[in-house]
Amino acid sequence: MKKKYLLGFVFFTVALLAIINYRTPFLQQDGGAWSLGYGASASYPERIDVAKNAIYSIETLKAQNDSTVFLADPFFVKEKNRFYLFFEHKKNKSNADVGLLTSVDGKKYTYRGTVLTQKFHLSYPQVFKYKNDFYMVPETKQANAVLLYKAHRFPYDWRICDTLIADVQLVDPSIYLSDSLNIIVATDYEKNMYLYEADSLFGKWKLHQKPIALIGTEARAGGRFFADKKGLVLPVQNCTKGYGYGLSLYRFSFKDGRYSTNREAPLFLRANENIAAFNAGMHHLDVQRIGVNQYYYVYDGNRLASTAQTLNIRGPLKWSYLDLKNWIIKKCEYFN
Repeated sequence: MKKKYLLGFVFFTVALLAIINYRTPFLQQDGGAWSLGYGASASYPERIDVAKNAIYSIETLKAQNDSTVFLADPFFVKEKNRFYLFFEHKKNKSNADVGLLTSVDGKKYTYRGTVLTQKFHLSYPQVFKYKNDFYMVPETKQANAVLLYKAHRFPYDWRICDTLIADVQLVDPSIYLSDSLNIIVATDYEKNMYLYEADSLFGKWKLHQKPIALIGTEARAGGRFFADKKGLVLPVQNCTKGYGYGLSLYRFSFKDGRYSTNREAPLFLRANENIAAFNAGMHHLDVQRIGVNQYYYVYDGNRLASTAQTLNIRGPLKWSYLDLKNWIIKKCEYFN
């Protein structure tokens, strides 16, 4: 009888590990350099044909700044017929800065240098216009806060003007502001995406009554909120096959002070083995409407550093547990 139970336990364990390995492999590929891509469309892109779009590679940036070792997280602003593309730029030093590319046609970009540097690491530079001024909410987790910067001479001279959320270490904060809704989502190291709300940009930001929006391998923002007639769409990173593997789109719906989330476009962007610059993964997207029947978007992705794979046991086990937990929470919300 004991042997029977032992065989049953072994079979169950092997089956469980096989399922976990299928969705979140224990052997993960080694990602290398990142590059940026961009394109345009006449309507909101239901899909993006990455193979047909332009690529601004790390080699292109190195040709203009030979100290470059990394670029990622592109956000753009179009102002007075010029595109300003802000991105995480790491050079031969410990922390990354915010770099700038500009273009007059959205097709050919020129490197304009560093626009923001701090004593701590910077990334995810979401730039936006608010009441005729330009602001930036970058990732500033090493400062233990979500900081707000204002441009005193756009696109340069960025200075801290407010601390939106204090005493936290959160990654990739994404902000949305309107007359009726002001929110920030950001994620902690345990893969919990928190949602904060305020009555204005400079109001008091506090956790929503339902503080956690997402948990698990899809719980980290990968770009700006996009508003349409149905509500808000947020790009969310998918890390099932390792960091930066793909990107899904989530619908955030708000009503009467409550909100719900729905995975609307699974793996909208993902690793593409036929595109050398993006054959390891893609993890960021910024889509904006720039005119009547005109949409523009920028994204990033990375290439495989080698064919080698790294064994990661703890990660897939933890992430699968969190995904299961998130699924149970969502089911409970649905039936309640």
